[in-house]
Amino acid sequence: MMRTRLMQGVLGFTALTLLVGSFKVMESKPKPPPPTTVTVTRGVVLASVNATGNVTVEDQLALDFPTGGRVTDIFVNEGQRVVAGQPNARDKLNSAQADYRSAQDKVNQLLEGAPPGQQGLNNANIGNAQAGLGKALDTVGRAQDTLKTGAAARQNDVNNAQSTLTNAQAAAAQHTKDLQLDIDQVTQRLGEHTAQLNVHQAKFEFDSQQADSARAAEVATLQRIDAERATLAAIEDRMRQKGCNTPSSSSSSNTSGSTTNTTASAASTKANASSPLRLSAAAAKSTSTSSSTTTSTSKSNNNNKNNNSAECRNLADQHAQVQNDLAHDNDVLSTVRSDRTRYEGYVRDDNETLISDHQTVDQDQRDLDDAKNALKAGQISDQKTILDAQTSLTQALDNQKKGDLADQQAVASARNDVNTAQAQVGQQVAAKTADEERPKNNSEVAAAQADAANKLTVVADAQKALDDTTLIAPTDGTVAVIGGRIGEDVPGGGSNRGGFDASALSRPPNAQASGSVSSRAGGFITLTDLGTNEVKARFSEADTAKIQPGQPAKVEFESLGQQLTARVIRLDAIETVVANVFTYTVTLLLDKKLDAIKPGMTGNVDVITAQKQNVLRLPVTAINPRNGRATVQVLGKDGKTETRDVTTGLKGDDDIEITSGLNEGDKVVVTPAGGAGRAQG
Repeated sequence: MMRTRLMQGVLGFTALTLLVGSFKVMESKPKPPPPTTVTVTRGVVLASVNATGNVTVEDQLALDFPTGGRVTDIFVNEGQRVVAGQPNARDKLNSAQADYRSAQDKVNQLLEGAPPGQQGLNNANIGNAQAGLGKALDTVGRAQDTLKTGAAARQNDVNNAQSTLTNAQAAAAQHTKDLQLDIDQVTQRLGEHTAQLNVHQAKFEFDSQQADSARAAEVATLQRIDAERATLAAIEDRMRQKGCNTPSSSSSSNTSGSTTNTTASAASTKANASSPLRLSAAAAKSTSTSSSTTTSTSKSNNNNKNNNSAECRNLADQHAQVQNDLAHDNDVLSTVRSDRTRYEGYVRDDNETLISDHQTVDQDQRDLDDAKNALKAGQISDQKTILDAQTSLTQALDNQKKGDLADQQAVASARNDVNTAQAQVGQQVAAKTADEERPKNNSEVAAAQADAANKLTVVADAQKALDDTTLIAPTDGTVAVIGGRIGEDVPGGGSNRGGFDASALSRPPNAQASGSVSSRAGGFITLTDLGTNEVKARFSEADTAKIQPGQPAKVEFESLGQQLTARVIRLDAIETVVANVFTYTVTLLLDKKLDAIKPGMTGNVDVITAQKQNVLRLPVTAINPRNGRATVQVLGKDGKTETRDVTTGLKGDDDIEITSGLNEGDKVVVTPAGGAGRAQG
């Protein structure tokens, strides 16, 4: 039984110990680490899709027109070498003019039957009209060149002015931030020094009060000492009058010569220290009687002698007590003087400290005033710079608008002159026909004249044909096949922008386009001897929907440690099915050829589908969806977080665009379970 109870007690104690230990472990739980934050910055948000591709070498490249229409002229010959960015055309105007002159010569040959004088005059008039037409056409070309170069220069001026304004605004914001930081730092320093001044002022006042109290105590002690010394002198005089034994060193503050050593008498006389000259009435009466009575009996003398002894003892006790009080007050005087000296030293030190504190606070106040003035001056200067930049931008935009309008009007005017010149040529030809003798075969002359008029129309339309229906070589190569003839209809289907016809390459070689003639193998023109490499990659159906011809891309060859730029040139219209997964082959053209790149090499392809420059951005992991809204946790200067709604724009691969709700430099908490993938755009 005893053993059982002992075991129960041990087990109970062990359980209690474990319970207490668990509570301690729970209470000693470590504090959570501070939150991880990211800063709102300004930069590029880029979205891309990626896949793995392989290098292929293409021997030929098919080019096609951006839009469908009828072929009006062909400016290259088969076998001609072209370079990237070069139009596949000769000078259409020269060709059209040569054709027109040939047709007109035929008309002149048919009109040989006219009188020589009239024929020469009519021919001269036609020649003059044709010369005017040539000048008008040259004027159109120069006006169009002026429009192109002037528009580019004016756009460059606008871009520079916009960049200057953006830089000025950013510099002004940073300048204001820096100057405000100076003000905040000086304000904080002024507050600290003012608080220190207040502390030292309080210490000065306290030490001054203590010094005043010590001086008052010193004066009071000196007064007591003077009174005690006067009392000693009076007692000693009374003792001499009574014939008492006078204590030695009665005038000094040392009371060691007192003849009275009874504790009771000392305590009694100490109680009467406030009035040391108060004697007993009996002693005073005895003294008076002794001084006035000269003849008394022997018994009276004995009584008087006894009374005189008592009075002497009383005077001696009083003398000893006063000497003790005098010694005590001398000690008090020494202590009080030491306190006064110490606190007066404190007061002097405090006064010097206060002078230094006042100087420091005054200097801080001057620094604060200077910092505020610097902020105002900086803001005025920065605002002037911004206004100047805005004025320059407005002027550049105005110059662009006026210059473009003037150049466009000049082109339109030159084209009107061409129309007038064409009409003049037609009038001279008609006059020649009317004035000269008709040959027998009038139908042949009419046909020749109609052919000349048609060729004259071709001359007028030459520039427009060059503007709207010109193929641009995307890479160096040789014209191998021209798959069409003048007058044939072509389906088009590409786009021709900025000198690079990316989507014109959308049809693979040997693919027959709808509506094209049978002589066209692939595109309208086929280039060979390209000297370039292509990369073919398979993208998912969802990613392919985001890819367009002409989009930039990056191809990384890990085996070579090289990353090259490329551009999308073709998307297959037919899917490839592998393991029930639909993919589409995208062909990219490398911008640079490297000898180290071999056919079949594998590269990681990233096609940039969207990007925005100079926008506020955050990592996508910082966005939290809440009730259909995008929210973030903003960390304040006090260390507390605030939930804030934001509006997002483009969602990139790593970052997301912030269009409202945050400012550059804000600190945003990144949570492990952030809902960035579900952020609302």
